[in-house]
Amino acid sequence: MTTKSLNPPRITNLDFIRGVALLGILMINSVVFGLPLSALSNPSSAGHDGMIDWTIVIISDLFFNQKMMGLFSLLFGAGIVLFLESARNRQHARPRLLSFRRNFLLLVFGLIHISFIWKGDVLTLYAICAPIIIILCNRGLWKLISLSALCMLLPVVLSFFMQSMFDSQGNLIDALRDPDASKTWNLGLGKFWFKEAEKAGDLVSLFFIVDGFLRALGMMLLGVVLYRLNVIQGTLDPKTYRRMAIFGLLIGLPITLGGTLWMISENYSPGLAYLGGIPNKLGIVPLVLAYVGILSLLDKRISNEISSRIRACGRMAFTNYLLQSILGVLFFTVLFEHRDFARKEIVIFVVAVWAIQLLYSKIWLDNFRFGPMEWFWRKLTYKSIF
Repeated sequence: MTTKSLNPPRITNLDFIRGVALLGILMINSVVFGLPLSALSNPSSAGHDGMIDWTIVIISDLFFNQKMMGLFSLLFGAGIVLFLESARNRQHARPRLLSFRRNFLLLVFGLIHISFIWKGDVLTLYAICAPIIIILCNRGLWKLISLSALCMLLPVVLSFFMQSMFDSQGNLIDALRDPDASKTWNLGLGKFWFKEAEKAGDLVSLFFIVDGFLRALGMMLLGVVLYRLNVIQGTLDPKTYRRMAIFGLLIGLPITLGGTLWMISENYSPGLAYLGGIPNKLGIVPLVLAYVGILSLLDKRISNEISSRIRACGRMAFTNYLLQSILGVLFFTVLFEHRDFARKEIVIFVVAVWAIQLLYSKIWLDNFRFGPMEWFWRKLTYKSIF
């Protein structure tokens, strides 16, 4: 039997959902490309000059902010299990070791991405989480669900704790200040909340890292659960996906919208910098589950002309993610370095990149089996580059 015959057929539902997540994550990353970092947490700090921009802020908060990364993380966790199954089908002697190697390579790619292209990279974060998923993925479902819930709830608890460490102006409280006034530990919310700030305090930076790690790991664990239950493969009864969509939206949208409107009504007060983000965090899981339900239904119902292009974007997610970073840096940093962008202008860039990637991804895969970076990563994984 040839190696090719040992390969299971592609799970097109995964490709479709991954394609949507890949395109959707650009909506958030482009805010960081085109605006000060503060605009991500505090939209009032930059990028708005009217109702259209604020409408985009609300839509982004509801449907994109943290949800696309959550969806992407969910698929990454499922992808690890899928890779291990594929390696076993090929009768590879040590599937886990192969997966460790594959994700070490991802770490290398991520560090190169951070160092030379864009500091907002998530590949490094995913590569760090991967060994945990590889070790835990065969544990009982309830244990995985419990660990996922713990990872998703800890950032909420930490948000309450963090808020108590800052005053109403976003400065670190006196009790925590270092006697050495020059220490960056003494800095408050800094560039994470204020447009004019050049740095952020060490405490804020540490929370940003821990928060991202826990949310990514929690969603990856949930992705393992959904894969093992055959949910994310799109093979269940359509009624199941409709229920996921309805209940996820009914729970997630009011929570998220309430948090966004609360922060707008408070003029994005730094005294609520962490508390105001809690509703968005609580809305991640129900809305991501709703997306899985909606997209699993759409994958089978929309025209093949559209779905095939979205799947192609998903199959080339690694290549397309890096290309988004390159285009974002070139456009916002090199071509228009000193321009103040409005949100509506950033959306125009996003839609243009979507059109490019939807067009060329399918053309490429009509002629080649893998995207360029997918091919290179695969060759290095199996030590067959030469």
